[in-house]
Order: sequence, then structure tokens, then C-alpha cells
Amino acid sequence: MGNVESQQTLQSEISISGIGLMLGESVELTIKPAPADYGIVFHRTDQTDSSEVNVCPENWKDILPRCTSLQKGDTIISSIEHLLSALAGMRIDNAVVELNAQEPPGLDGSALLYINKIQEVGLTQLDVPRRYIEVSEPFVISDDNKQLIFLPSDKFEVTFAYDHPNTAPQFATWEMTPETYIRDIAPARSFCFEAEIEALQALGIGKGASYDNVLVVKSDGETSSELRFNDEFVRHKTLDLIGDLYLAGYLPKAQVIAMRTGHTFHAQFVNAMAEKGILDSTLKDEKINQTVEAKEIYRILPHRHPMCLIDRVIEYENGKRAVGIKNLTYNEPIFEGHFPVEPVMPGVLQVEALAQLGAWLLLQEIGKEDQLGYFRSISKATFRKTVIPGDQLRLEIEIVQRRSTLARIAGEVYVDGALATEAELSIALAPTENE
Repeated sequence: MGNVESQQTLQSEISISGIGLMLGESVELTIKPAPADYGIVFHRTDQTDSSEVNVCPENWKDILPRCTSLQKGDTIISSIEHLLSALAGMRIDNAVVELNAQEPPGLDGSALLYINKIQEVGLTQLDVPRRYIEVSEPFVISDDNKQLIFLPSDKFEVTFAYDHPNTAPQFATWEMTPETYIRDIAPARSFCFEAEIEALQALGIGKGASYDNVLVVKSDGETSSELRFNDEFVRHKTLDLIGDLYLAGYLPKAQVIAMRTGHTFHAQFVNAMAEKGILDSTLKDEKINQTVEAKEIYRILPHRHPMCLIDRVIEYENGKRAVGIKNLTYNEPIFEGHFPVEPVMPGVLQVEALAQLGAWLLLQEIGKEDQLGYFRSISKATFRKTVIPGDQLRLEIEIVQRRSTLARIAGEVYVDGALATEAELSIALAPTENE
């Protein structure tokens, strides 16, 4: 993993005002610091019944063309891509964004003024590791001539290929550090083609657009104002892409390749990653101390009473290890027949509990509800201490070896700090019979 990066937020709040690019409404916007693991959350201060709208894939809605929107309940936020891009580019993980209209201000059509405001107050580090989207194999979606690809990498790289009949093709690659973003991406402005203006106006959008915040490209390729970069178009497309990818809530450690893509396609890509469970596995190298209760455990495991042998998970590291708890009471069905006068929990059920914890760890990480975990083998099982009603079992499992559908697991059961049972077992993942 190398050095673990900490999450960040603003040192203090910033405010900025202007006109929304699409709807042309005046807007005042304030960005406030937020605690670790809060994410980016929008709040409409002009609506008395406004919902807080988290930046996440499920809140994305295709509301206005040519921009990215979120909706939760009746609360809509549009044209968020430039602001999200600035927050992503500066590696701001947590913030509250308050605004009194549907859109943030369009400013000069780039992310530069947001960056300047953020730099004025500075950032503060939070004592919690930053999350990243990581892929272990290529992830691709294509549609006609559009394509977006994530390739495994230990850093965030972007390659964008842009072409249009009225311009020469533009192609560029960056390793996307904050310094690179500020220098090479943030100043790139929105652009449109002169031939599109009438059609956009007919759609009722672009009401806040002017020659001050949009580069207009004429049919001969000339622009309405001097370019900030020779390849400003592909830089702005990259700016948009970074903002749209931040819909996931965190940025990728991946080589990102985009060809002729736009806002809707980017959002569909993020949602496709969410559906595949890729976004759920972003904590795979971090210890998670959040307790997972039984009702959440058995949404993933297929076991039902009387075979539910885990009461809660108290910590886990995806792909590595987990610790679970099982509380034994005299009323357990097993004690009715297993030495009712001197009740003892069968050792094989202790091993079953370890296997259930291992299967839960594997299945929740890959996010496949159509899979089951089956025993493949048990070895080196040793039962050192009797387990009786009233005992609390601490179940500890570690994944020793992992293949795509098979895992070898070392497990131990402790009671009052003493080792009661240990075993090695393997679990095979397979589709359910009705799939």
C-alpha cells in the first residue's frame, strides 16, 4: 500500500456567488468543512423542505442535458461537475455545499476560481485513511464509438481522446496529482460549437452562458476568445470526467482511458461499477471496526435459524481477516440433544461458525448475491476446551490463500481469551442452484 493518505477537508468555509450556467439563476454558494467519512453533501438553503443530497451513484439523475445532476426526494442539484472536479482535484474528501438555487455558479466556465478560493483557506488533514476506487482487472463500458476503461494501477492517470468535425483531434495523458490538476486542468473552460447554440436555447438551457464563461467554436475552428491552452478542449473534457467520476464519492487508483465520452456516459460508468460491487470493495486494505449486526450478516449469508452461528462482526479487513461474535444461551436448539444434562457445543458447529464468518467475508466483498460458500475441506481441527451455555465465542478467521472461487482459511475460536478450537478449512464459491 505504501504510505496511507489521510482524508482532507477545508480549514474554514468559503463562499462564492454568480450565475448558473444552464438555468441562468443567481446563486450564492458556501462550502463548509465536514468530518471524516462524511463525503460531499449538497444542501439547498432556498427550500424549506430540502433534502441533504449526498454525492453518490444512486442520487445521479439525468435531468438536464449537457451537465451532471443529483436528486433526492424533491431536491435537485444540477451542473455540479466543475465544482466536484475542483474538490476531487484538490483531494477534498469531505465537505458540505450549501447553495440557494439549483446550480452552482458557472464562473468563467472552468474550475480555476473554485481552486483559488480553496487555496485561500487551505486544507486540513483528518486522521482517517482516504478511500480509492481500485480495480484488479480491466473494467470497460462501450457504446457505439464511446468507450471508458479502468485499468489496474497504483496511481490515478487519465488519458482522453477527443475529436469533433470542426476541430483537430486532441489526445492527452496526465498523472493526476493535485499539482497537475491545478496547473493543467483547472483553467480549461467550457466550450460549445456555434452551430449548437440555437438547439441548446430551444432546450431551455445555457441561459447563463456568455462569451465570458463559454468558448464558442465557429465552423472554421476559430474560437470566440484566445485559448488558454492549444488543446484546451481535451483538458476541459478531462476536467468534466474527473468531476463526474467523483460521483462515486472517491477517486480511482487506476489508469482511466476515455474516448469521445460525456456526462451521461460517465455517470452510467460509475453506476455500472456500483452494480458490479467495485465501489463496495474500496476498503479492502483497511481495517473496518464498524460493527455489522446479524440482520446485515444474513442479508449476505443464506443461513437461517437454527443454523445462524454469527451474532455480529466486530472488525474485518477485506481480503484478509474478520472477527465475529457468537453468544451461546441455554436455549440454543443444539443443547436439546447434545448432552442435555451436561450441554456442550459440538466442535463441528464451532468450525461451521468459522466457515460462515469466512463465507460472509468473501461474499460481502465481491457483492454477489447469487453465490454461496460451500465447505471444500477441513484439516488440522483441534478442540482444546469445552464450550457451554453462557460462553461468548470470539471467532477469528484469516484468509491464507485466495483464488477466484476458492479460499483457504485459518480459524480460531476463543472463550474468555483462551483458545477453544482451531482449524484450517477451505471454502468454494459457487452459483446458487436456481441461477
